[in-house]
Amino acid sequence: MADNDNGFAAFNFDFSNHLKINKRVGVRYTAPPSTLTLRNNNLLNFGSEFTGKLLDISAKGALISCSNTLSMTTKLALQILFADGTLFNLKGKVVREKSLHHYGIKFDDYNKELDEYLYKLLGNISPK
Repeated sequence: MADNDNGFAAFNFDFSNHLKINKRVGVRYTAPPSTLTLRNNNLLNFGSEFTGKLLDISAKGALISCSNTLSMTTKLALQILFADGTLFNLKGKVVREKSLHHYGIKFDDYNKELDEYLYKLLGNISPK
């Protein structure tokens, strides 16, 4: 019985490394009023700008709608101008097509400033 106790005591209950790789840690919010401008960053279509609508957003990505057809892994530059005048310039890529002209965008990097802004603006509203 003592051997079992030692094995139990030696087990590491620290799951922090596991939590670091969790891809769904960011809080997703229904998008507040904003203007969304997109620019294709792929070599063949570099620089072509178009508009879209922000449907939901987190510090790690967004769900957008636009009239342009986008393929998986299309690289985009996103310019989001919120109603209060706050501007974010982000880069990401299409990682899923939810429905016709609705696309999931994963930002290239976690954006702490955007996370803090969304929390201050929408923190009292239930996340999506």
